[in-house]
Amino acid sequence: METDNKQNFCKDFTVTFHQNASWKMDKFHFHDTYEILLCLSDGGEFFVGESTYPIRRGGLLVFNNMDLHRSAGGSVPNYERYVAHFIPEYAASLSTPQTNLLRCFEHPVGSYNGNVQLKEEQTERLVDYFEAAQNAGHRGDYGDDLRRQMAFIELLLYVNSLFDHVQPENVIAQKESFHKVQPILLYVQQNYQNPITLDSISQQFFMSKYYLCHLFKDVTGFGLNEYIINLRILKARELLRQNISVQQVGEIVGFSNNSHFIRTFKTMVGVSPGQYSHRYR
Repeated sequence: METDNKQNFCKDFTVTFHQNASWKMDKFHFHDTYEILLCLSDGGEFFVGESTYPIRRGGLLVFNNMDLHRSAGGSVPNYERYVAHFIPEYAASLSTPQTNLLRCFEHPVGSYNGNVQLKEEQTERLVDYFEAAQNAGHRGDYGDDLRRQMAFIELLLYVNSLFDHVQPENVIAQKESFHKVQPILLYVQQNYQNPITLDSISQQFFMSKYYLCHLFKDVTGFGLNEYIINLRILKARELLRQNISVQQVGEIVGFSNNSHFIRTFKTMVGVSPGQYSHRYR
């Protein structure tokens, strides 16, 4: 199971252009950054939960840090796409009471609506915003830090505007099996900091442990305990970026033993909680 925990360090945002002759990401994953993906070639499919979206030029997808997603590229000579990753706290700090830059990323678990097919002129305009955010501020001249920030704001403003008038026929409903797992995902997300167990969850939802494990794994790609641990580490990363002490963070996210928290975090992220926190000071 891939959770993208060891992704490249991102302190605010990154924008990259990718071109692959053969590309797929065939395991569900999620990560602590939010993601914007603009497809520039046709071929393959994108899976979010149990919904399937065709990959074609002008396909725009946005993901928050709870959206389970994977993809499988088709046999296209060169699969091209722009990808932006950003820390949600950074975008939130740039938002105002009138303008929430995270608006199009916010939806209830299991109710994904972050896909829209763009017209060619919209695609070309969005490419311009990606390129501006990618290239702004690299020389280190006076004002370049603000130019880079403004380019990122312009990118998010345009992306949000593209979701203002999504047609209902473009929204793909989740399959029935995902609807069965959706309340379990929500329950875990609301109680991950508590000592929840397979027994307690099976009792909560009146399912046998065998059926619960089989259903959860089949739909999400995660084992249930694996998902809980990954969610705790994801939330820990979010708290560590707020300069909360390592011991406090471990307790908040549900680890009863601080040594176990540190060991688990380092195994999954690649650095210790203290080293991770230091990056954001």
